[in-house]
Formats: sequence, C-alpha cells, structure tokens
Amino acid sequence: MSTESGGVASAAAVGPPPGMKVRLSSNESPFGPSRAAIEAANAAIAEAHLYPDDQSIALRQAIADDEGLPVEQVAVGNGSAALLMDAIAHECRDGGDVVSFARGFVVYRLGARNAGARYIEVETDGPATHDRPGYGRDVERLLATVDADTRVVVIDNPGNPTGAHLTGDELQALVQGLPPHVTILIDEAYHHFAQGQHGYNTTAELDLDHPRLLVLRTFSKAHALAGLRIGQLTGPAELVAAIDAWRPRFNVAAAAQAAAVASLADGEHLRRAVEGTLTGRAHMADALRELGIPFTDGLGNFLTIELGTDSGPVTDAYAQHGVGVRPLAPYGMGEQIRVSVGTSDEVDAFVTASREVLAAVPSRA
Repeated sequence: MSTESGGVASAAAVGPPPGMKVRLSSNESPFGPSRAAIEAANAAIAEAHLYPDDQSIALRQAIADDEGLPVEQVAVGNGSAALLMDAIAHECRDGGDVVSFARGFVVYRLGARNAGARYIEVETDGPATHDRPGYGRDVERLLATVDADTRVVVIDNPGNPTGAHLTGDELQALVQGLPPHVTILIDEAYHHFAQGQHGYNTTAELDLDHPRLLVLRTFSKAHALAGLRIGQLTGPAELVAAIDAWRPRFNVAAAAQAAAVASLADGEHLRRAVEGTLTGRAHMADALRELGIPFTDGLGNFLTIELGTDSGPVTDAYAQHGVGVRPLAPYGMGEQIRVSVGTSDEVDAFVTASREVLAAVPSRA
C-alpha cells in the first residue's frame, strides 16, 4: 500500500497527441454522437444568448426515468470528473482520507489533493502476463485500510487505465464491508461495455444497500458526447442535494443538456456503438495474442498493453504511423500503454502498425 498527497500534473494526464490520423489515446467513441443528439444540440445553439437551465431539469428527469429513480436522486455536472471533484471536496470538507486502488483514474488523487485530503492507494496485483490479465484488486486488502479517518472510498469499475474490474460478488462484499460513515463513490464510466461479461455487475443490478453509496456515470464514452462534458451522479437524495449545492451555477451548457436528453432516447444508436466497440476490442485482442504481447483485455473501450520497456519510444513509433496511443507515466506505469478501440479501419491501422512497432519489445513471447 502506498500513500500520496498530490504532485500530479494534470496537463500530463490529458489530451491526445497532436496531428494523429488515428486517435486511440483518449477513450473517445469513434462512432460519433447520435444524429438526434446532434440535432438537439444544434437547435439549442439558437438560444445560446440565454443561460442554460441551472437545474438541468429535463436532463435530470430523463436520467431518472432511464435509471428508474426519483429525480431527487440525480445530479448532473460538467463531466463525471467535475462531479468527482465536487463529491470528494464536499465529503472531505473537514479533513479525512480518500482510499482507492492503486492506478485508479487520475482524477481521484487530484480531487483528494484539491480537497486537502490524504490519498491512500491500495496495491493491486502486478502487470499482465501471457497467462493472466493484470492489476487484480483485493477487496479485503482495501477494507483493511479503512478506519475512522476514511471519508471516501472511490472505485473505478471497470478501471481506467488498468482495465481491472470487481465482479458483482466482490463489489457487494466491498459495499457490505464499509462502515456507514464512509461515502462510497463507484465510477461506472465504462459500464456499457462491461455488462454481462466476466462476472461484472453494475451497482443497480446488485441493488446494493449503503446509506452513502453514490454512482457516477458519463455521457463521454458510449454516448460519444465527450466534447460536451456531461456526467451524472446518483444516490441518496439528501447526499446528492448536498453535493449538488457545491457546483458552480449554470454548470451544464444548454446544448449539452439537450444532446444528452436526445441521446438517452436513441437506444438504437447506443446499441450499435457498444456492439461496434466490443467487436473492435475483440479484434485488437486477437491481434495482440497473435503477436505474443501480454495485455489486460479489460471491460472498457480500451486495452492496456505491457511492453517490458519504456513506453516513450514505443508511443513515438506509433506516432510515426499516425496512430496516437496513451503512455501511462502519470499512473506510475512507465512500461505500459493504453489503446482505445477505434472504428474498423482504425483498428486495422493499429494492428498493422503493431506488427512493426511491437516486433522487438521485451515482453513479446
């Protein structure tokens, strides 16, 4: 187990490499937004001289209907990252610790740092090998870390950038094992790509019972609205309202609200985007197995690849082929890269480049 208090340069953790013909570095959806979402956003632009609905009532109601929840249990924000920052700041306003698994989403430690909280990382298993995926998580080890100073436990499930996940049974054991004073943030940004696979369950499917359980989701991934920045927070109404009170006013743009409402109503586009992602993920995984490269075949829209050498030259080599991939140094992973799933043509470009770029990496079988 390691403990950190900050020191993360946010600029080092974001943004695709410039000039890449194939952007596989930022876990964006390659299939684009729903046509209905585009039309709704364009219509909203006509009233861009007006402030948006500060309460995002139509969007909250659409999410509530989609999730089968009362609207009072829903908040929205400028991406799930902003909601994470607000939630951690609110829950750690009087101090305390934030606990997560090592190599979790970088915003968790940024949120803890900005709140003046201590960030505690619980170590995971080692990197992937040819026989198993990497970075497995031990719920009992995390629970043993929790004490009276713990204010927040935050888990990305599935995890980014490691690709690791907790099964439904493991998630249930975690929630049941946490005391009532701890706020649990379950980040389900990639749940659309994970459902029904390898024992994964969403919190909603498990009907988990804890007085301070919050769930975060995003419209940036499967809904393909990353450029509009929309996230959602659901949980107990009183707690959701308290966190929502900490946000800036007019925090979600009118075009973003309209696009998200329309996207939720376009289930067919969402289905096609998820199916296309899973097909591309399988193609990439098959190619890496054929090349003898160890990787974690996670449940998101990306793969985490083990190189056995510094990722910098490998990232540069992919860039020479016009393919942008993500080095993971901000996560303490200097010999790994994360590669997002693209369109069929983009996946083919990655596979073609990989045959040359990965030909001599030390991890290759």
